[in-house]
Amino acid sequence: MGVAGRGQGWNGYRGGLRVASLALLLLLSACGFQMRGTTPLPFDSLYVGIPPNSRFGAEVRRAIEAASPDTKLVAAPKEAEAQLQQIRNSRSMREVSLNAQGRVEEYELGLVFTFRVIDSKGRALLPDTTLETYREMPYNDQVVQAKEGQAESLYRNMEQSLVSRIVRRLTAPDVRLAAQRLEHAKPGEDTGPVYDTAPPPQQSDRLPWNRPSITNGPPSPDDDMQY
Repeated sequence: MGVAGRGQGWNGYRGGLRVASLALLLLLSACGFQMRGTTPLPFDSLYVGIPPNSRFGAEVRRAIEAASPDTKLVAAPKEAEAQLQQIRNSRSMREVSLNAQGRVEEYELGLVFTFRVIDSKGRALLPDTTLETYREMPYNDQVVQAKEGQAESLYRNMEQSLVSRIVRRLTAPDVRLAAQRLEHAKPGEDTGPVYDTAPPPQQSDRLPWNRPSITNGPPSPDDDMQY
């Protein structure tokens, strides 16, 4: 076989591979296979009841959009097929060790987030779920400002950890099964707990993160700042 003949044969072989690869992708798609990195949620629209102007709320929305590009995030609960309701979002700071003079040497930072997911009728797709994360932080009262910055950085890392865990719960098989079960539920059938579709009151406890608990000084005007 000449060079031209070998070249044509190779081009034909590559073309056949492309066709075969495309056919395989179509087959996998038809079987419900999803490319790694995307796990579509079992609803077409979702209302996220976390303040959108908070860093945490923005990160949760970005993560959901990345995991389920076809799910539309809407601005009002009435527009949504499902709703993520925030029940609790609180920070804590606990003394875990003292030095010989009775001064704090180490704090334990905590972040607790409780949420649920309901459908448009208030039926639970995911009952109340609490996620917690904790970090330890060495403390020196001679460098208060630096430690406050370190604490905030740790809280940010903890929030990022929670974002990943929230998305994993939303995309878990039990949520998909619950959505399918409710979709085919017959009138009068027991479908579990039913919640108010109006967003619950926001509980965002930041009281442990005030400067008097660290420095024993006067209250700061920043004590009520939302992060």
